[in-house]
Amino acid sequence: MSDILNPTSPSYIASNPMFSSLVSRFLKRPSPVALEPAKVTKRKLSSPAIFKPLVWIDCEMTGLDISKDHIIEICCIITDGNLNIIDEEGYESTVYVPKKVLDNMDEWCVSHHGESGLTAKILANPQQTLAKVQQELLEYIQSYISEPRTSLLAGNSIHMDKFFMMKEFPQVIDHLHYRLVDVSSIMEIGYRHNPALMKKCPKKKAAHTARSDIMESIAQLKWYRDNYLREGIPDHLNSSAQPTIVDHSTSESPAKKPKIASKTEEDHEVAIKLEASPTDSHVKEAEPSIVFNPDTVKQTSTPANAEDSIKTA
Repeated sequence: MSDILNPTSPSYIASNPMFSSLVSRFLKRPSPVALEPAKVTKRKLSSPAIFKPLVWIDCEMTGLDISKDHIIEICCIITDGNLNIIDEEGYESTVYVPKKVLDNMDEWCVSHHGESGLTAKILANPQQTLAKVQQELLEYIQSYISEPRTSLLAGNSIHMDKFFMMKEFPQVIDHLHYRLVDVSSIMEIGYRHNPALMKKCPKKKAAHTARSDIMESIAQLKWYRDNYLREGIPDHLNSSAQPTIVDHSTSESPAKKPKIASKTEEDHEVAIKLEASPTDSHVKEAEPSIVFNPDTVKQTSTPANAEDSIKTA
């Protein structure tokens, strides 16, 4: 096979920028110089265990190209499974990058990060290196959630934040569970399933600072929980008895067909539909069938087989 057609060959990778970008994103290992061994910080014994904890993280980046852009601000707020904030202060820090990196950001980033004051804050805090911020963030999370892989990463379009963190905050990602709570997914499903309701959801201010984005994400999920995601179990699913599917392929007469266990017909409309069709529901006993032969016609009381009853119905 020619190298240019072989996906594993250097020439193929070099000739396909998109493929090359994916390879660099997921196979490139972080520089060992940028990382420091993380200390395991145990949660204080006085702090109670958090019910199904969610670790809300939002990052501001120099752009959205994972192969070349960098995290320049990160914020973390921890909630329990009921979306109660555990620590109002949370963790928030800039991540230092040289001025030439900031100058090379795209037009939107240069304008927005400049107007928000983020660019100036980054340059004013050169001590907040990537390694230092990663260490601080990991210790903050571990101070509340010491057990690894028991808390879920949460946020809006949180997969993008995770992509960058896999490259620059791998120790934090390793401490979290592999599952995510992506509020944007619920929003997208809602706009397809119940768009009228989704239009009632309060609009975000979209300040695009890490902390404000997290607080709006938490508020958004609370609104979906209270207005879109229902509580409790529907009546037709709340019975301990399991419906039985009738097999009409047997020769059993309609009178002997097994009944579906249910409390009342009103509570179990689904069960009624499974039990019999509308034409079958009034049949209580096998009706006499007529047997014909060339000489005589006689009436018998032999029960009709299941196949005949189905055809009659």
